[in-house]
Amino acid sequence: MRAGAADRVSEAFTNTRNVHPELISIAPGRVNLIGDHVDYVGGVVLPIAIQRNTAIAIGRLPPGRPCSVDFLDIDGKIDLELIPGSPMDHSELDYLRGPIAQLMDAGLDIPPLKMVVASTIPMGAGLSSSAALQVATLFGIRSLLKAPASALDIALEAQRSEHAIGTPCGLMDMYVSAAAERDHACLIDCRHNSLEQVPLPADREMVFVITDTGVRHDLRDGSYATRRRECEEAARVLQHPLLSDARLAELDRDLLDEPLRRRAKHVITENDRVRAFARAIGEGELVEAGACMFESHASLRDDFEVSCPELDLIVELAETLADRGVHGSRMTGGGFGGCTITMCAPEVREEFEVLVSNRFRERFGREPHSMTARPEAGAHLHGG
Repeated sequence: MRAGAADRVSEAFTNTRNVHPELISIAPGRVNLIGDHVDYVGGVVLPIAIQRNTAIAIGRLPPGRPCSVDFLDIDGKIDLELIPGSPMDHSELDYLRGPIAQLMDAGLDIPPLKMVVASTIPMGAGLSSSAALQVATLFGIRSLLKAPASALDIALEAQRSEHAIGTPCGLMDMYVSAAAERDHACLIDCRHNSLEQVPLPADREMVFVITDTGVRHDLRDGSYATRRRECEEAARVLQHPLLSDARLAELDRDLLDEPLRRRAKHVITENDRVRAFARAIGEGELVEAGACMFESHASLRDDFEVSCPELDLIVELAETLADRGVHGSRMTGGGFGGCTITMCAPEVREEFEVLVSNRFRERFGREPHSMTARPEAGAHLHGG
């Protein structure tokens, strides 16, 4: 099994510099239990941080040198130079340029740095690998320079960085990566940027299974931005500052043409589902919480149109085992590929994974990858 990201960056840094890194910053990926495509319209979301993470070993270089970056998981991308303040060039370095630009805007003097980056988060799977990289960069450099900031401030810096790179995302991914607590979900009100830690049932009662379809989609290609513009236009027509202010009854007034009406319907009903899920899971009503997940997927598939056949098949198979302890399943993340998140009783997990593997291979000629997700802690220093 491949070593963890923290161990790999520590070893690589030491091998190239003959000194140990000054610190190793770690930020986790995330999976959203429920509440997709509502964060950027002021809605509520319920993600958890996962055990897959990004680690960055950081140390100072002599004055006058550019920053040096090693990406251990990208072939041919070794010992790249990064000059603070340099323009974006649509490469992986943008996910370091963006955070560094935010720190410079905050008045920090960025010295020449050696950074070694590794990750156990699958790229493009909808588990927020880019958010984790940016949060790890911000948290690590701030820690090195003894310029701490709150989890919310780091998340806002990472969001501004993502916008500068080209994805007009909401705050959810960055906030949970910065602020999560172990064994809790983060109930985030994206209008007010408030966060409530919601305790989750123990692993012996239920588990979350992430199933990666292997379908990749770059959200910078315009589809994500199109959905956001549609939501903004629907809010404008309904005369609300944010689409999450709208109510379902307003859709009966025939003010919205398609597809704006369906986009608005998803946002309104998804916010209600998030609140219902959080209440149900807090009371141990796992079947009720799971029903919210199935309904969420149908809404993302039909009203928001961000699913794909691979995602739909996994959720359909989960529904066939609903009476056996598979409580709920849905696509998670920006969509058009990526992963599903399924909540089930521990004793049925293997049966579900085998069923999905066999049927997925029959239909698509390859097998998906599954992993169990545990709610982990947010950004921290290795060993801290």
